[in-house]
Amino acid sequence: MTPLTQIIATEVDRESFPSALAMANHLKQHHGDAVEAIIFYGSCLRQRKDNDLLMDFYVIVSAYQEIHKNNLSALMNWLLPPNVYYHELPFENRIIRAKVAVISLSQFVGGNTPKSFSPLFWARFSQPTAILYTRSSNTRRHIISSLADAVRTLLDKTKPLLKRHASWRGYWIRAFTETYRSELRPEAPDRPASLVDADFARYKTVAEAALIGDSSVITDSDGNLTICVSESTRRASLIAWAFRRLQGKILNFLRLIKAGFTFSGGLDYLVWKIERHSGVKVTITDAQRANPIRSGLRLYLKTRKRGAFH
Repeated sequence: MTPLTQIIATEVDRESFPSALAMANHLKQHHGDAVEAIIFYGSCLRQRKDNDLLMDFYVIVSAYQEIHKNNLSALMNWLLPPNVYYHELPFENRIIRAKVAVISLSQFVGGNTPKSFSPLFWARFSQPTAILYTRSSNTRRHIISSLADAVRTLLDKTKPLLKRHASWRGYWIRAFTETYRSELRPEAPDRPASLVDADFARYKTVAEAALIGDSSVITDSDGNLTICVSESTRRASLIAWAFRRLQGKILNFLRLIKAGFTFSGGLDYLVWKIERHSGVKVTITDAQRANPIRSGLRLYLKTRKRGAFH
């Protein structure tokens, strides 16, 4: 086990809180024997409470045919992973809620490697993650190794974008800034910095472990970085990220349309997400909820003009 995978292996075992464990058990029962692993991530994990917000889970499955009722759903999950669903559950005299993404183990692992052009997975899973269930020790090793791959991939893809003299903080902020720009994310401009600053020691530790032996990143005793990459590599990276922004927005747009068929309550969730992250307030009607796809497209165009999407 490498130093990075050792760090990740310890991190994923962090003790979770009761509502998250209850939701994970519900998801395992809901999807049955096809479940390979359930992982928990996002703001509720960072806060260590659900605070009546949506918790974020990935349910990793062995095969789509084992969980979907029809072949079309399975096909769409494979063509444009993940499928996203909404779950709610009575818990201690209240309702807890979750946004649940479903993906196969092979696509999850592949999505975190350097061969994956899109940052959709390696951007999310370079951040702290908790494993709440795995079918076997072998599956657990695959998940931990994949989470370590996500960190390495994000850092490797970001490195050529940095100036010659950089810092660990600046490294991660640039990384998250670029990945947010490649999605239709309603995030405030200072979001990458606040994300890094909230757990800077962790991000610095995993970066140091990930870059052991990398001669293109030189550190001094004060933690300052010298980035040694060629100009041709920098130019190629700038072009690659421009294409990621284009590809990412197109794929996110398609996923939003797909979610209209699977994500019950999705329009209300979208409004909540926009207001929570950007401060742009939106009111929706029952008529709009009755046609979530068309209303969602109009909502996106309307709120984009008001600065909700960056």
